[in-house]
Amino acid sequence: MSVKVSSLFLSVLLSAGVLFNAQAQELTKAEVESIIDEYVSTHPEIIVKALKKLEEQETQKALDHRKQLVEQFRHDRSIPSLGSPKAKHYIIEFYDYNCGYCKVMEPLFEKAINDFDVQIVYVNIPVVKEESKQLAIIGQAVFNLAPHKYFKFHQHFMQPGLVDTSLKAVQDLVKSLDIKWDDVVTQMKNMQPQKQIGRYIDESMKLKIAGTPYLLIDGEEYRGAITSYDTLTELLKD
Repeated sequence: MSVKVSSLFLSVLLSAGVLFNAQAQELTKAEVESIIDEYVSTHPEIIVKALKKLEEQETQKALDHRKQLVEQFRHDRSIPSLGSPKAKHYIIEFYDYNCGYCKVMEPLFEKAINDFDVQIVYVNIPVVKEESKQLAIIGQAVFNLAPHKYFKFHQHFMQPGLVDTSLKAVQDLVKSLDIKWDDVVTQMKNMQPQKQIGRYIDESMKLKIAGTPYLLIDGEEYRGAITSYDTLTELLKD
């Protein structure tokens, strides 16, 4: 029996009056587990109660983490975003440059930023293709070097259809933004963008994100694409 489950059953037994705190403190671990096993065998409904309590605890823990993450990401200037952190509404998008559904939503977000008091935070998690990782790291390096030029890079790779993602094409794009490629290379040698993308991936795992797109909109999570502006409008209504 795991420590977490054992502790949970013990708390249930204490609350049910089967054990008192003074008794529990005097018992050995083996004796406590023996009492738990005996009680559970004669009261199987206690399992349902314990598992429900555990599920509630895990759900609350996930909600608390999500709320904390939203506050961090909305105010973190090292993450690309549009709009003010003080905006009434927010959209946090976990995306991949090779995600077709993410590209479908891009024009919806561009329209929403003009129509609503909303902040949009763009969190790149390269999960679709191997080349996604290279694009994510270079994109983060571009943002670190020139935040005001980043969204031209972003919009280029988020346009619909196939986009040339070869290293030569990416280098040419960076140079067209008047950013020195050597500066991007220096960023990557210092591992700064890699660490940032690694952090985004770590956070996505805590959120149990299975793929892109994944959205956090005003406290609610949405797994999958929003494909119509009417739907997005409903979610951002005052």
